[in-house]
Amino acid sequence: MATRGLSADEIKRRAQLAFDKADQRKQDASRAMEAEHSAREAMMQKTVRLRALRLAKEAADAEAAAAVAAEQAQVKADLVEAKAAAKAAKTSAKSKAAGEKAAPPLKPARKRVKASA
Repeated sequence: MATRGLSADEIKRRAQLAFDKADQRKQDASRAMEAEHSAREAMMQKTVRLRALRLAKEAADAEAAAAVAAEQAQVKADLVEAKAAAKAAKTSAKSKAAGEKAAPPLKPARKRVKASA
């Protein structure tokens, strides 16, 4: 910056303007950094909140699936039990009708052996 032929007051004024301009840039940069930091912090908080919601939903879904599976298992067990009771009643009715005292013992089933080709 050329200062020849300028008064001391003019030199001081220009120096002050340059200083003020530099100071304003520093303040703008500081505000921009704060805004960026705030935006980053907000995004992190949102991410944490959404992750917590997702994990809670997954846990609730898993619990619901387990409850459905348990209910289906209970229904299946009840069905098997009902079939067994019906079969026992049918067998009992047949033996009473035929005058049998007891059903003959069952023979163990044989295992089939596959012939290798």
